[in-house]
Amino acid sequence: MKISSRHIFFIAAFCPFMALAATPTIADELNSQGVISVIQPQALNQRLIASVPVPQSEDSEPSTETAVPKVRAGYRVQVFDDNNVRSAQRDAQSCKKQIESHFPEYPVYVTFSSPYWRVKVGDFKTRGEAEAAMGEIKHAFPAMAKSLRIVRDRINQR
Repeated sequence: MKISSRHIFFIAAFCPFMALAATPTIADELNSQGVISVIQPQALNQRLIASVPVPQSEDSEPSTETAVPKVRAGYRVQVFDDNNVRSAQRDAQSCKKQIESHFPEYPVYVTFSSPYWRVKVGDFKTRGEAEAAMGEIKHAFPAMAKSLRIVRDRINQR
C-alpha cells in the first residue's frame, strides 16, 4: 500500500486529537477517587463560624437589639407608586408622613425598586385585614382612592 501526501496530512492533523481524548480530565480524576478535599484559609473558617447564629434557650427572652424580624407571606396596602425621577422619592416620603400621622397603628414602608418608589402600609396576615385597612385609608384620604391596591408581600410577624 502506498501512502500518499493526503494520508500523511490526515495522520499528522488528527493524531494529536486522538492522544488528547485518551488523557483523563480533571473531572474524571475527581470522580474516580470519590473524595473531594477543600482547602481554605483559617480566616475564612473564622468568618463562617462567626456568621452562624447562636441558638437561644427557650426560657430566655430574645434581645430586641439583635432580633431579626421574622417574615412570612401576607398582604400590604400600596398607597403610592411613581417613577418620576425628580419628585417620586420626595412624594413617597410625604405620603409616608401623612399615613403615619393619621394611622400610627400601621407600619409604613417606603421601597425603591428601580424605577418605582412605592409606599406600602401594614403587615396583614389575611386579605380581609388588608381590605379593612384599605377602607379606612380610602375614607381618610379620598384623593388616594385611585392608587390604593392590595398587594401580596413579605410581611413582618407581629
